[in-house]
Amino acid sequence: MVQKGSANRPKARKKTTSKGAGRSKSKKVISRTPNIKNEGVAKEVKLKDYLKEFDAVIERKDWNTAEEMLETLRGVKKWQHLNLRSVLEFKRGNPPLAEDLMRQALREPDVSVVINRNLAGLLVNQGRMAEAIHFAKIAYEANKEDLKGIQLYMNCLLDLGKAEEVLKIGPEVLKLYPEDKILCVSQASALRSAMKNDEAAVEIEKLLEKFPDEPVVHRLKADLLGDTNSTAAVPYYDRAIQLSIEKRGEPDPAVQWNMSLHLLRIRRLEEGWECWEQGFHPIVGTMGRNLPPRIKNLTRADDGREIDQDAWTLVVCEQGIGDQVLFMNVMREAIQEFKKILLITEPRFSPILRRSFPEMEVGYNGLTFDWEKTKTLKKNGYIPLGSLPRRYRKTVADYDKNKAPFLIANKSKFELYRSELKKHAAGRPIIGISWKGGYWAIQRKTKALQIQNWEPIFNKKALYVNLQYGDISEELKYLESQGHKLVVYQKLDFKEHLDDWLAIAAACDGIISVSTALVHFAGAIGQKVAIVMPEPSGPWHLGIEDKESMIYKNVKIYRREREESLESLIKRVANIIVT
Repeated sequence: MVQKGSANRPKARKKTTSKGAGRSKSKKVISRTPNIKNEGVAKEVKLKDYLKEFDAVIERKDWNTAEEMLETLRGVKKWQHLNLRSVLEFKRGNPPLAEDLMRQALREPDVSVVINRNLAGLLVNQGRMAEAIHFAKIAYEANKEDLKGIQLYMNCLLDLGKAEEVLKIGPEVLKLYPEDKILCVSQASALRSAMKNDEAAVEIEKLLEKFPDEPVVHRLKADLLGDTNSTAAVPYYDRAIQLSIEKRGEPDPAVQWNMSLHLLRIRRLEEGWECWEQGFHPIVGTMGRNLPPRIKNLTRADDGREIDQDAWTLVVCEQGIGDQVLFMNVMREAIQEFKKILLITEPRFSPILRRSFPEMEVGYNGLTFDWEKTKTLKKNGYIPLGSLPRRYRKTVADYDKNKAPFLIANKSKFELYRSELKKHAAGRPIIGISWKGGYWAIQRKTKALQIQNWEPIFNKKALYVNLQYGDISEELKYLESQGHKLVVYQKLDFKEHLDDWLAIAAACDGIISVSTALVHFAGAIGQKVAIVMPEPSGPWHLGIEDKESMIYKNVKIYRREREESLESLIKRVANIIVT
C-alpha cells in the first residue's frame, strides 16, 4: 500500500474542443449556421468561423443547434466530422460514445495526428493512463513542439512510473516552454521519483518562488518531505488543500490521496481514511486504488443508505495480499454489521479465509460478472476491503481494543511442521526469517536488505527457517559459504502455497522480518514478530515512533534511529534471541 509515481504529479487536463477539425484556416465548407444571414440557407463559410460558432453553441449547451450544424456540414473529411461529433458527445456527458467516435476517426487513412492527442486527453481525464500513453506518444513524436501534446505525454509517463523517460525529454521541452507550470512541475516530480531528491528539492524551491499560490507545487513539496518525515509534510498538504479550495471551490483529490498515508502514519486516522477514499478518483490515475470498471459501476453499500442484513454485500480487494490481511483486522465487525458478506479474493488465500471466517462466503473474480447479471439476489452493493477501516477504526483506541488474532493456521499442517522443526532444533529456538522485499524494496532501499547485514542474527545458536518468498539462491550460497544453515522448504512456493507458509510461520517460536506480507500473516495469527526497520520512516501502520504494532498484539518494531548504523540495529534485534 505504497503511494508513488503519478499521485505525486500534475495531471495535464485535456479540454476537449473542436480545434484540429480542419488543417487549413482558409478552407471553406458548406453549412447552415445560426448566426449567418438568411438562416436556414446553405452557405459557404470559412472553417475557422464555423468552428468558432460550433464551440460557442456547445458552450451554451444548445445541443439541437449543434446537431443541426453537424447534419448540414459539407466539405470536410470523414475524420473531421467524427471528431466534431465526439466533441459534442463529450460535452453532452457521454464520454464512452465520444471515445468510440475518436477511435473511428483514427481508422481513417488521412486522419490528423491531433486526434491521437484528443483521445489521449479523454483517456487521461478518466485516469486511463496505461491506454492513453500509446496515443499521447504518437501525438508527441509527430509534433514535439505542441504544448498540450507534451503535457499529456509527460503526464502519462509519470503516472506509469517512467520518470527516467521524462528526464530525457524534459530539458528540451523546457527550452521551448520554460515558464509552463505543468512542465516545470513534471520535471521536479520526475527528479523525485528517480530518487534524485537533492535536485528535486532545488527545483521545488524554485517552483515555490515562481508559483507560490499553486496547490500542486505545495503538494510536491509535501511529497518530498513525506519521504522521510510525515509530520513535516502534512502542513504543506494542508496548504495545498486550502489553495485548491480557494481556486476551485473544492479540495484537490490528488492532494488528499497523497496526504492520506501521512495522516494515517501520524495517527490522524479519521481524516486519513476520508482522504484514502480519494484513491478512486480518476485524477489520481493508476497509482490510486484500482478496481475493475465493472465493480466501480456498481452501487456502493456504504454510501449512507441503511444496511439490509437480509441482502448480500460484496467486499472486493484492490490491494496486495499483505494489505488485504491488514484490512481484515475489521472483518468480524463487518460480518456482525452486514451479516451476509461475499468476499472476492484470490484462490491461494481462500483456504485461510474460509477457516478463519466461516460465517463469510468467499469467491473469486469471475463471480463479479454473475453478481452484476443476477437480478433475483437481494444486494446492498459493494464495499472495497480497504474502505472498511473507515467504519470501524477511527482512533488508535479502536485498534487497541481489537488486537485479538483473526486468522487461523491449518492445524494438521502446523502440527506436522512443528514436529519436524523441533526435531531439527534439538532444543534451540526456532526462528523464522525474511529479509527482503516489501516496503523497502519498493522504496529502493535494497542495500539495507542484503543477507550479509544479518550476520549478527545468524551468529546466534538458533534454528533458522526460511520464510522469504521469491528467488533466494544467491543468499543460500552466501550462507553456506559462511557456515550458516537455513531450513528451506524447496517444494513450496510461498507466493502460492499460503496455507503452508502460514503453518510454517505458526510453527516457529518467533519471526524476524522486514516489513513484508509475512508480518501481516504472522501478526494476524498472534505469532511473535520482530520487524526490522532499516529506515526511521516506514509503512503507515508502523507509525512514527511506535515500538509495537498498532494492529497486531505480539509484533514489536525495531526502528533504526536517525544516527544509528544498520549494524547496530541488527545487533539490537539479534539480542532478543535467547539461546
